[in-house]
Amino acid sequence: MIVSSKNKEFDLYLKYFLETQSWLSPIYTQSALRYYFQRPSDEKRKIQDKSFILLWEDEPVIAFRGATVETNGKIDLLAYEVPCISVENKAILTTKAGKASLKEFDRIAEEVNGLIIYRDFLIDSELSTLSNHLLRKGAKATLLFSKVLDLNKDELKLKSHIRKSYSSLINWGLREMQPQILDSSNVTLGSIEDFRKLHTHEAGRETRSKESWRRQFEMVQAGEAFVVLAQLNNELVSAGFFIHSKTNCYYGVSASRRDMFEKPMFHSLMWTAILHSKKLGCRWFEVGEQLYPNHPPDKPPSKKELGISEFKAGFGGETRMFLDLMLDCTGKENYE
Repeated sequence: MIVSSKNKEFDLYLKYFLETQSWLSPIYTQSALRYYFQRPSDEKRKIQDKSFILLWEDEPVIAFRGATVETNGKIDLLAYEVPCISVENKAILTTKAGKASLKEFDRIAEEVNGLIIYRDFLIDSELSTLSNHLLRKGAKATLLFSKVLDLNKDELKLKSHIRKSYSSLINWGLREMQPQILDSSNVTLGSIEDFRKLHTHEAGRETRSKESWRRQFEMVQAGEAFVVLAQLNNELVSAGFFIHSKTNCYYGVSASRRDMFEKPMFHSLMWTAILHSKKLGCRWFEVGEQLYPNHPPDKPPSKKELGISEFKAGFGGETRMFLDLMLDCTGKENYE
């Protein structure tokens, strides 16, 4: 049985299903997807949620999260701004159930005349049912590297893996800036607005609409994100936004006063976020994508991007591989 996102029971089945997973990237929580919905909505694109859950013998075995986004007649399949995903319960997933889910996916894909963009987190180092299907259809695969901290380790062990030069920077920031955590119990729209102004000032422009920042505020209110702020001389000088699921915390976005970069602005905020996500019960902390001089090969990263990647790597952890798949359906009368 297919339960679409339009079904009133979809959210209940999804919540039940996702709580059984050992890995769930928080960029696919309900409130995070509302955030990623905002930019294409601001740009007046036509959007249709195509998410579904497959029930097999009354048990949810596969959840697909994705939407079609239409731009000037071109229809792509992704999750608003990020790749679409499928989550599987491999313990009870049968061949027949897998085929049933692919039949529903193919029905959705018939509408696509642009790109299908999909991410596989390679759970248990295996390709998902949908990855195998897309590869057989001719999708191109690109490896993605991400630095991940195991929060089952105690605080001393986590700190021992941090780059040695970071220790004094973290201690200085904790002492001088005393980072503050904002969660559903104390967040205000005003504090998010202060973050937005700092980010806009340092970026030199508005990178997202005010409504997108309101969506971030709603993520914190929903208990699926938190903010870490730091002040010097009663002035906001650094801020970070972190989203989380039951299992994972993800470093989203930050901003710091560039004219004060001789001081270690963000090290203590990141460390505060790592410890807070551990306290929340998360198993994994995703520091973020790791870039290398010749990867990705089609678009080598800039010196600045490599520097950001190197900063993230300094917090330790293991490097995991994810797989991004892209199937170009342009020019085809329908999905084949």
